[in-house]
Amino acid sequence: MNQAPAPFPPRSGSHPRGPHLTGRFADGTLGEFPLGPTTSLGRHPSNTLRLVDREVSKEHATIEKVGRDFVLRDLNSSNGTFVNGRRVTGEMRLKDGDEIALGSSRLVFHSGEAAPGGANPPTLPGVTVVANAVSMPAFLAQMDQVPQNFRPADQVTDTAALRRDYEKLRIVHEFHRQVSLKGTQDDLFEQILKVAFELLAADHGVILKVGPQGEFIPAAVHHRQGKQVNVMLSDTVLKRVVETGKAVLTADAIIDERFSAAESIVAQGIRSAMAVPLLVNGDIMAVLFLDSRQQINAFSEKDLTILSGIAAQAGIALENAALAEQIRNEAVTRAELSRFLSKAVADAVINGGTEDLRQSRLAEVSCLFADIRGFTTLAESDSPQEVVSMLNSFFSAMADVVFRYEGNLDKFIGDCVMAVWGPPSSHPDDPARALRAALEMQDAVTELNRQRVLDGKKPIEVGIGVNTGQAVVGYMGSAERHEFTAIGDTVNTASRLCGIAKSGEVLASEATVRKSGPGFDVEELPVLQVKGKEKGVQTFRVHGAELTTSTSRKVR
Repeated sequence: MNQAPAPFPPRSGSHPRGPHLTGRFADGTLGEFPLGPTTSLGRHPSNTLRLVDREVSKEHATIEKVGRDFVLRDLNSSNGTFVNGRRVTGEMRLKDGDEIALGSSRLVFHSGEAAPGGANPPTLPGVTVVANAVSMPAFLAQMDQVPQNFRPADQVTDTAALRRDYEKLRIVHEFHRQVSLKGTQDDLFEQILKVAFELLAADHGVILKVGPQGEFIPAAVHHRQGKQVNVMLSDTVLKRVVETGKAVLTADAIIDERFSAAESIVAQGIRSAMAVPLLVNGDIMAVLFLDSRQQINAFSEKDLTILSGIAAQAGIALENAALAEQIRNEAVTRAELSRFLSKAVADAVINGGTEDLRQSRLAEVSCLFADIRGFTTLAESDSPQEVVSMLNSFFSAMADVVFRYEGNLDKFIGDCVMAVWGPPSSHPDDPARALRAALEMQDAVTELNRQRVLDGKKPIEVGIGVNTGQAVVGYMGSAERHEFTAIGDTVNTASRLCGIAKSGEVLASEATVRKSGPGFDVEELPVLQVKGKEKGVQTFRVHGAELTTSTSRKVR
């Protein structure tokens, strides 16, 4: 059945409950229309909402409820369906306040629901962003955002050009005189509004951040008289700024009939208004809005130029503030990464100098395990506080050695340390680095024990195992907790060698000794049978970094 649009809602802003459309139709009438599970729009009488318009196809589009959302689908119409000025290809999920254009009809979608969680979008007291119920108002002027460039003195040939450059310099001077990068982003927004009020005769000013879904979130508001009055903004004006990336000027909204449809402007009696985008790294981060209600045509295109200049300087300040925040965040990230990765690797990860860590892969690693012997006996004889203190001293000493040789501290397992040389930052001499680290670890244990004996405590005994081979490396774990680690037979064998190693020993596999190259004093041991492997493992005891005895042997 063909349904004619109902009368347009009263100007008080009341709307029918539930999802609905409001708008101006091709014949000039205003109306509203409730949305059901499926609403068809087109010129044919069989459509749920018939649009008598030659530019509208017989079956033009549908709006279908999908779960809690409403999805607009264009049915391959001849002249297209547009949402907020952009043509719909296929389908689009509608958001509250979206403007739908079909031919000469302009319809605004209203979800009829509160924001998720029953709360309204974040706002400031006295700031209201209102969705216009009909098509866009006219704009008196638009201006591209351009950098504040200055020509060389010998190229300035007329007084007008000199005045323009002087005005730019005045804006830059005033901006940097009043704006400081100290404090939060909201503090910076407040300072930007202060500069705007110093240079322009505005009554009210608002900065609105652009949310991830295109929503406008008031972030700062300023009034010349200091009175907390309500500032009502047209989201049509704001959307025009975001969609075009241009500064806009509107004027004399009360008596100019071109604005008679823009109720959010008319109801407040705004005589003159300007809005400019605030760009950060080329993207629109926020919109700066000023209005004046004291005089007709309060703002001119020159004022729009000044406000655009303020916006250009504000963009630079916001970029610098964002960079400072990034540096602070990187410092925190570096501190966290440095707990497990060497400083060089942590810096490489932060700077993106390593391959994607989340991509698990097979790679060669040199894995080291260092384990305290007789830990259970030590734990039983000492107090819990002394045990924790001993472990912290041991782990700190081991971590220092690992990082000195640019290895990765994989994890602490009870009284055992696991370290890996390889991804995310591999070196050609990783096996040699692992062996040198193992030898230094035993030296570090000797130093720890010297202090423990002086303190009247028992010395600790540590065995170390090292193995080199292929392993799977990457992030592993659950969505809530995961770590970058290595798994596989290579890792298991290193752990088994550590378990066999006696106090003060460093045991290494043949692969590690062979790939470490010359310069190590090693002793070949009988083939060892380790748990979990059918074949025995050719093992070497590593005595030091130089040949010292005739019984030692080099493996090449």
